Amino acid sequence: MIDILINAFKIISLLALVIFIHECGHFFAAKWCKVKVKEFAIGFGPTIWKKQGKETKYALRLIPLGGYVNMLGEEEHSEEEGSFSKLSVSKRILILLAGAVFNAIFGLIVYFIITTTAINHVTTTIAEVVPEYAAEEARIRSAEMK
Repeated sequence: MIDILINAFKIISLLALVIFIHECGHFFAAKWCKVKVKEFAIGFGPTIWKKQGKETKYALRLIPLGGYVNMLGEEEHSEEEGSFSKLSVSKRILILLAGAVFNAIFGLIVYFIITTTAINHVTTTIAEVVPEYAAEEARIRSAEMK
């Protein structure tokens, strides 16, 4: 039973990390395009932690299976400076695609870290020959038998 809980915690933590990376993509792209971000939240449900920045409220919610970046002018049209709806179409597309791009970059980074740090020692030395199989019939010998 404890193994199930530990594995569930690992999966939820990994999913929360992927969601965080994704939402960071939207957040940084919005900031780069000078859009006012009202709220950056990870999770949904009741707020368990929040902090008000200069213009952005940062929040962590109870169930870490989602997240969002709430930008000025995203839900309703706004002519205010720093509004999402005031941007050109190309900049709006950039902000919307940034989450997926950050996830792809994160995946590549994790892939390269795993492949470069994993111990994968390949050798031509034969460790064991299984009796009565083709290798023994071909008179192939293990390193110990030579």
